[in-house]
Amino acid sequence: MLKTLNRTAATFTTVAILAACAFILSCSSEAQTTPCPEGTESYTEYRLFFGRGDGHDPMAVSEDAWSEFLEDTVTEQFPAGLTVLDARGQYTDSTGTLIKEYTKVLIILVSPDSDSAPKIDTIVEQYKQRFAQGAVLRQVINTCASF
Repeated sequence: MLKTLNRTAATFTTVAILAACAFILSCSSEAQTTPCPEGTESYTEYRLFFGRGDGHDPMAVSEDAWSEFLEDTVTEQFPAGLTVLDARGQYTDSTGTLIKEYTKVLIILVSPDSDSAPKIDTIVEQYKQRFAQGAVLRQVINTCASF
């Protein structure tokens, strides 16, 4: 009798977990397939955050150096258009020191069916190599927009 109750409880638990997973998956797929509002189109938005400091100088990557990089690397990959914003960022380094630096935020909208990820990878790797930066923050967003 106890074995039957344990099996019944285990089966019920398994069914409940599977139902919860199915519900979560249906919610996330619904969000991805919801059409854009009338007058807008679906896009993939990339936001790249380029720290310009080196831990000692919050603007080690000068405005001129950034402009060259934007022209010869970024624009070469995305000639159709992009947006650049100036920002201030901060993080805590491995020693616990708060580091503040100037940042460039690059926003690029592309068609969701375009193969733009390798171009984004090229931009990120070129920046890290050229300016000895450890990382570039990358955010990828599915969005709707109109021009």
